[in-house]
Amino acid sequence: MITAVQELGKWVLQQESKETLDVLIEPISETNYPHVFLVEIENDQWKVEMEECEEGESHKYLYRRGASNGPNFSPTTIVTDLAKTFDKKFMAWFDKVIKQKANFSEPDISYIQNIYNIIHKNRDDIYRTLETKLSETNGGCVLTLKINGHYLKEDPVFVSLFTRLVQEKDSEVSAKDQVCSVCGHRQDVVMAGSPAFKFYTNDKPGFISGEFDKELAWRNHPVCMDCNLCLQEGKRFLENRLKFRFYGLEYHLIPEFIFGEPDTRDEVTEILRSGNKYKTLHSQQQIENSLADEEDILDALQEADDDVLFHLLFLRKVQSAERILMVVEDVIPSRLRKIFEAKKQVEQRFPLQEGPSPYRRYHLGRIRTFFNKSDDNKRQSDLDKYFLEITSAVFRGQPLDIRFLTRFFMQEIRKHVAGTSEREGEGSDTDKIFHVVRDALMNVIFFDELKILETGEGNFVPSKHFEGIFELYGPHLDRPEKKALFLLGALTQMLLKKQQYERNSQPFLKQLKGLKMQEKDFHGLLPKVQDKLQQYNAFDAKKQLLAEEISDFFLRAGTGWKLSVDEMNFCFVSGMNLVHHIENILYGKREETTEGEEK
Repeated sequence: MITAVQELGKWVLQQESKETLDVLIEPISETNYPHVFLVEIENDQWKVEMEECEEGESHKYLYRRGASNGPNFSPTTIVTDLAKTFDKKFMAWFDKVIKQKANFSEPDISYIQNIYNIIHKNRDDIYRTLETKLSETNGGCVLTLKINGHYLKEDPVFVSLFTRLVQEKDSEVSAKDQVCSVCGHRQDVVMAGSPAFKFYTNDKPGFISGEFDKELAWRNHPVCMDCNLCLQEGKRFLENRLKFRFYGLEYHLIPEFIFGEPDTRDEVTEILRSGNKYKTLHSQQQIENSLADEEDILDALQEADDDVLFHLLFLRKVQSAERILMVVEDVIPSRLRKIFEAKKQVEQRFPLQEGPSPYRRYHLGRIRTFFNKSDDNKRQSDLDKYFLEITSAVFRGQPLDIRFLTRFFMQEIRKHVAGTSEREGEGSDTDKIFHVVRDALMNVIFFDELKILETGEGNFVPSKHFEGIFELYGPHLDRPEKKALFLLGALTQMLLKKQQYERNSQPFLKQLKGLKMQEKDFHGLLPKVQDKLQQYNAFDAKKQLLAEEISDFFLRAGTGWKLSVDEMNFCFVSGMNLVHHIENILYGKREETTEGEEK
């Protein structure tokens, strides 16, 4: 993956004819910092001017961030608290250079010393002027210098010192005549990692190979100077063009061209370069037209040949540090085509009666529904790890166990069931249960279409009347006890609908024990449902036929089912959710109840 970033950076440098200095300078966001204050020095005189920041032109300020508690690599700095910024960033740069004057040429130090003397002599007046102008300005600000009408990038002395300071910092821990881990070639000098990625750090002895000696930290990740420049440019391209949102997370999409076909490289890179970043799914229009912004990109990339790989790097930034959440490596376009074909197959099983699309859209957000927060009262997601592992399994074709999935499916489903039970008489909440169960079913079918769903040992027993439904919606219903639970769920839902019609409430929901029923509960539930239907004079011949098939499956299954409580109850609610399919078979196709649009 690191090599792919280096190759990407090399390509950008060639395409845009960038020089080393252009790579070292960091752009300044005009959105975050719209104002630039310039301390202009000319012929021993000074003045403070302000100009608007233009990000595309911000390289002229020669900005590159240094340590948080020290000066940057030039006097240019972001203004946070002027009292601290002026002394600890702006003036501190001069102090550092003058203190290290032995490392620089005498003319350069003399030039810097002269500027420093002017600023130091007028320090209080300059500070008060800045303070006044800042008080009259709204928005973030940058503080920099302008010498004799020239910006810092136009001043050869400041450029020389800037380049020297950056190189010294990068090669703080380095070795001579060693092999670079990125390009694989022996180089004159290699450094310990690259500043492009903040997740590489040597700040703890345990992170360092070589007897915990920081001087030997280059052994962890030796990087030559050329590769370091390419990595920095590649990372910048990723940040600007290839960073996308993914249901509350961010990731970088990194292409790697394995055969080096120039046509493929140009085609794919152009697709990535033109991709819109940071689109969100706040509007219904976007939902109708796409799965998610990242999948818009993947949709376009699936048509490429398999001579390109894609890596998905999920990162979380914590202040200036970066933490890797997940790396999904080696995703090829043919795998993307398989994913989109599975998506299509899922959607065709869930048609809509209204709306511009004939089908319900499937997207990975339906997985996120169950893998976001374990408790709604939590401020932040605590199930990101599981969500990313499932995402990785989808892209890499790794198996997913139905027992693991049903645990989280049922957690979410039970929340809505509990809410409905507490508000007896408010039957509209059953729609929420319907939607969340349907999402779970769509996920199960999606995983099955990708051949990554593991359901344990099967025992196929065909259904007399409903096998078509099991083939379409029941990849997880591969045993007689599961089919019995599914059909029992459908029969129970018929009873609940009858109660809702007769009493405007569903008191039988309490018999379902919050969907935490065990094997013995299900065995006892069938006669209860039959009895209650008889009380409503609703246990007609069609329902008797259904009850007979349920009993037949129970007898075939025997006792001692090897199913978790979550798995049993998920089979049951699957039948409740798809009851209209059972009714269509029993009573003939009828007009389905409008389910309403999901949010």
